[in-house]
Amino acid sequence: MKPVVTRRMYRRVSAEYPSCYLMGQVLKRSVIRDISLNGVRIQGFLDFPHNPLVMIRLWLPDQQDSLDIDQAIVRWVRGQEFGVQFVSLSNEADFRLAVHIERVLQQQSVIAAA
Repeated sequence: MKPVVTRRMYRRVSAEYPSCYLMGQVLKRSVIRDISLNGVRIQGFLDFPHNPLVMIRLWLPDQQDSLDIDQAIVRWVRGQEFGVQFVSLSNEADFRLAVHIERVLQQQSVIAAA
């Protein structure tokens, strides 16, 4: 039987953005290592939770205010990193994230063309 190959829905961009996540009553500092329109890879200590829902706050380098992801679900955990998929975020947060990722991708294409 052939293994199933899946493609990501959105492009990921490398990142090193300060963040924190709230799981239950526990707030922990973390760093976003890559980001897309529907999820992030986070570096931070995580014991795999019984309820894998988290709230994430991150700070994008080109924006003054934090960006809040109201609800995300932990999809995988490897050592000190884990991946989450966004479940709920405001329209404003979604728009700000899309603008940021588009800007990063444009900068990367300019650098690659040079």
